[in-house]
Amino acid sequence: MAKPPTSAKPKEPESGATGEADAAPAPKKRSKLLLFGILAAVLLLIGGGLWFSGIIPHLLHGHKPAVATGPVFIKIPEIVANLNVPSGQDSYAKLEATLELSSKASVSQVQHDMPRIIDVFQTYLRAMHPSELRGASGTYRLREALIDRVRIAVAPNVVRNVLFEELIVQ
Repeated sequence: MAKPPTSAKPKEPESGATGEADAAPAPKKRSKLLLFGILAAVLLLIGGGLWFSGIIPHLLHGHKPAVATGPVFIKIPEIVANLNVPSGQDSYAKLEATLELSSKASVSQVQHDMPRIIDVFQTYLRAMHPSELRGASGTYRLREALIDRVRIAVAPNVVRNVLFEELIVQ
């Protein structure tokens, strides 16, 4: 015997099947969006790091090699000064020196300040005793003291060194 046909009812999905079918595309979309968001954030961080480190601006603007400028030298006129000795004795110091400057830009200003530099050198030499100028350590201390004083006299120009051409103590 044949069974009577039953009405064709659409099968109802099981209780959790509808929720899973609708929910499956949403997590995929979310995970893709999250992945692209993280990727964009990482790229922004890398780009910002490269920008602030100077790599990207260097690549965009190209590199112009800096013109290498060596030191500039200015000769100081000969200085003869009395040294600080007890009365009745004569002692002199003769100094010929050259200033080593960091750039050509400061040459005119340093030449303009030359009377001030000579005054600073003479004033310092007159305060020194002949024994303070003897030997390598005396010359070194004199050089350091003159560098400090000339830097103050010509500031903001940069004096790298004071080079002695001749130093005679008599």
